[in-house]
Amino acid sequence: MQTLINVLIHLDWDLTWWTVLLLAAELLALFTIPSVLMQRRGQPMGALSWTLGLIAAPFFGVLAWWLIGRSHLERKKRRRASARGKICRGFGALRPQAGQPSAEQWPGHLPVENFPALHAAGVFPPLPAASLSVYQDGTAAYAALERLIEGAGHHVHALFYIWERDRVGARFRDLLAEKARSGVKVRGLLDAFGSSGALGSFMDPLRQAGGQVAAFSPTKFLRRSLTLNFRNHRKILVADGVSAYTGGLNVGEAYTRDWRDLGLVLAGPVVAHLQEVFADDWLFATGEDLADRDYMPSFLPIPKAPTACAIIAGGPDSPYNATHDAFFMAVTRARQRVFITTPYLAPTQAVETALRTAVYRGADVRLLVPSRSDVPLARLAGRSYYPRLLQAGIRVFEYRPAILHEKLWIIDDGLTVVGSANLDNRSFKLNFEISCFIWNRELNDGLARGFLRDLGDSREVTLRQVESEGYLQRLGEAAMNLLSPLL
Repeated sequence: MQTLINVLIHLDWDLTWWTVLLLAAELLALFTIPSVLMQRRGQPMGALSWTLGLIAAPFFGVLAWWLIGRSHLERKKRRRASARGKICRGFGALRPQAGQPSAEQWPGHLPVENFPALHAAGVFPPLPAASLSVYQDGTAAYAALERLIEGAGHHVHALFYIWERDRVGARFRDLLAEKARSGVKVRGLLDAFGSSGALGSFMDPLRQAGGQVAAFSPTKFLRRSLTLNFRNHRKILVADGVSAYTGGLNVGEAYTRDWRDLGLVLAGPVVAHLQEVFADDWLFATGEDLADRDYMPSFLPIPKAPTACAIIAGGPDSPYNATHDAFFMAVTRARQRVFITTPYLAPTQAVETALRTAVYRGADVRLLVPSRSDVPLARLAGRSYYPRLLQAGIRVFEYRPAILHEKLWIIDDGLTVVGSANLDNRSFKLNFEISCFIWNRELNDGLARGFLRDLGDSREVTLRQVESEGYLQRLGEAAMNLLSPLL
């Protein structure tokens, strides 16, 4: 240390505030590298990228690492595991005995029963759905949500990543407040980052009516919890434990205008698993245990239900993300077609390989992405993947009529996936997501026909077009590719 001080003293430089700040930043970057190495064990490219970033841009690099780089937060992971274990034990005896779908109802595109113990807490076996409705329009989806809330007689549980302080946000807040005043138990869980504007006084009318409102993973500057990761990106609303909503739609006025999204309303035994996911997140956020028969009603067996659903709830609290692995398995089993609609495109190498090899097997693989995005930098990053995807024979289309926020996977002629997860690193590694894997041939066929109609309103991207783009355009896309793991 004395040697280092002597070297610094005898260097021929002007000691200014700038040089002091630069030296301090370099030292902070140096002391941050061990954290990078430990957090990115088993990910050599990620560790190398962060280390080079810290050295090249110490001011930005150190700030970025401590804000968004630490995806695995050990104390929160331990708390999360404890909450999940308690909920699993509590709900284990309460889960509905509605019978597993037959081999005909669930042919096995996704072998959820084979997930190891590390995944099992967020992976549920398929259960029948008595009914299922799909909404691809924000106004229609919100009308269905209102009907769920208005029909509740015992409780309403709502979990959303974004809840806006606008007309639609106020409308749903007031609907829930009205139910709370009538004696219905209302619990609202909002992500502390995505819904930061709504968690304060905006929700006071609901609190004053007797409803409960909680924040998921709040950022606490003085308690070493400063992070933009570990976010809850799920969208769930459960009414009386018998009907529920899930999908990609948040709560906000923008979704009723120039926006395209997708949501599901389900009824029947599978709702029990959405309820358990909410209860798990609620226990982690508040400490209140909802493992009670009041929140898990019994269901009669549905011997020939036309629809079977498997809920997958993945998150960064597991070293192997169940959302990513379930999507990977579904694609690797595809033989006929893989149609994917995603607002953000940044596939992992494993998923990209699965898509590419699906083409090699003769499957028709097509991606529908936005022509204009609510996150322009994410769109630039997504375009950087085009050359490799197109070279592999994967067709890419850019949707033009509206801002595309829909998350939809159509696999072969029976499996459909709807939920909150995007085809990107943030959904696969950094956020808590919810996905509903649905086996229903009629639903699959209808959504596939709708997907093909959407391609008629889209521009197909060709390899020739991509290769003819200007140098600055390609340079910008390549630069954003470096940030794609964070977007």
